[in-house]
Amino acid sequence: MEFKKENKHMVDILFVISLFCVFAFSALMLVMIGADVYKKTVSHMDENYATRTAYAYLSEKIRQNDHTDSVSVTTFGDSDALVLTETVSGTDYYTYLYLYDGSIRELFSDTPKSLGPSAGRSIMDCNDFRISQISPDLYYFYLEDAYGQSTDLYVSTRCN
Repeated sequence: MEFKKENKHMVDILFVISLFCVFAFSALMLVMIGADVYKKTVSHMDENYATRTAYAYLSEKIRQNDHTDSVSVTTFGDSDALVLTETVSGTDYYTYLYLYDGSIRELFSDTPKSLGPSAGRSIMDCNDFRISQISPDLYYFYLEDAYGQSTDLYVSTRCN
């Protein structure tokens, strides 16, 4: 039995190596594009989360305190503040929601404006926060989150 000796050429080896390099380059580009898409998706989700969480928090606070004369708007420090009044065992308690030092803050106290704006607990970062009372039962909120996205929100109370 006689085996034929095949002639191997340098072109055959170069073709296999170049094919492998093209495959490796394509795989690397696919991974890089996928990572960029993932990064943008996560960033977009974080932005939406910040905005939606702020509005959900504000509207939920109003709905929790939706009693006669329990929701009002005032100024606290240098910004607008939403004041939620609650009576427990004959004592009035006040919750202030306002903008201070780049974040929405919440302050709970039994005496109105007894503490300064720095005493509140930071809820979330925010660039701008404005509140106005459109009618006795309708409130307007403007919020610009830390990412620069601004959104308007109208919340209505059921009790006057």
